[in-house]
Amino acid sequence: MKVNNLSDYLCSLNDDHEESLPIAVLFFSNRIFPQGSKFVMNIGFSTIIKVLSEIATLDSNQIQKIYLQHGDIGAISEYAVSKKNVVSLFQQQPLRLSSIYERLKEIADTIGSGSSKDKKNILKGLLIDSSPLEAKYLIKIINGELRIGLTEGLVEIAISKAFRQDLRHVRDVMLISGDISKVVLLAKRNLLHTTLIKPLTPISYMLADVMFSSEEIINYYKKPLICEFKYDGIRAQMHKSGQQIRLFSRNLSDITNAFPELANAAMNVKLLSSTSLLDIEDFILDGEVMAFQNGKPLHFQELQKRLHKKNLTEQIMAETPLVYVVFDIMYFDGESLIKKSIKERKEILSNMSFKEPIINSTYKLVNSEQDIIAMFEKSKDIGHEGLVLKDPDSNYHPG
Repeated sequence: MKVNNLSDYLCSLNDDHEESLPIAVLFFSNRIFPQGSKFVMNIGFSTIIKVLSEIATLDSNQIQKIYLQHGDIGAISEYAVSKKNVVSLFQQQPLRLSSIYERLKEIADTIGSGSSKDKKNILKGLLIDSSPLEAKYLIKIINGELRIGLTEGLVEIAISKAFRQDLRHVRDVMLISGDISKVVLLAKRNLLHTTLIKPLTPISYMLADVMFSSEEIINYYKKPLICEFKYDGIRAQMHKSGQQIRLFSRNLSDITNAFPELANAAMNVKLLSSTSLLDIEDFILDGEVMAFQNGKPLHFQELQKRLHKKNLTEQIMAETPLVYVVFDIMYFDGESLIKKSIKERKEILSNMSFKEPIINSTYKLVNSEQDIIAMFEKSKDIGHEGLVLKDPDSNYHPG
């Protein structure tokens, strides 16, 4: 029933309201901005409470008391706005998704000195223009607590149903683009087939499954396997397009600014030829960022200390040196590689020249329980977490 209702609603956003379609699916997916977006709301509970206390005939203590009773900040917002004692200076117009979204982007884009006050004022204006019910769901969206029983997976099904697209194609494109607001427009325009992997747009990561013994692994695959150390760090995609470098985390957030030395080193990745080193125009690498010193990985907590620093100094970077260990490649020289085998992708990586702090992962082919056990013990001795084993004939499967 929910999927049918959502599908009907998405269909109702016809060409006159197409700008609302990507916003609607983001909100229904319990997001405001797509994964990897530079925009972050940074609106806390205390700010929302202050705004509500300013527009209603309630003090902050009363609002806190109501919150303790209901446990839902949306319900408090609905109640407070119903008691608001301020009005807009301009004639109130019905709220539209597009206008709401622009003001939310304005809040996210407000940074620097005095930004807290400016964010509060923008939110205050938005709530003054809202009805009580609109305020309830607006705050639930801002707070990431929509709680209407929808997940991104159900939204994907509704998109498939609304625009008569194969659900498998919808989900495949979602894995490649990671942005449901783009996927819904492609589905509506019957352009899902045009989606391509491209640098600077993060894709969903290929994930691993767990096996518990070398015997289980050998009996399951019955073939030689690529065996690599399992690194204790932060999974990251490294993208290069011309002179632009981006790093994306596991949740597809842009983390480039946290690792300036990696971004700088990525500009110097070259292709080995028989006579020289050639510049590479574009690539997408998959790897792990680790704190690393004197040939040994440092504890993950050392990396976390660095991540929590707002201002990276030369001293901080020296105290927690990094490496980026490359173990896969999804795009190279204008071509997607995800349909190629890991054996072929490793061959491409072997012909690329990296300079520290970027290093190529070492691996070996194993074909017996004894080989796996020996590699596992070596991994633990160095300080890594264990092993990752890969079928040499396997493709890269996002998600």
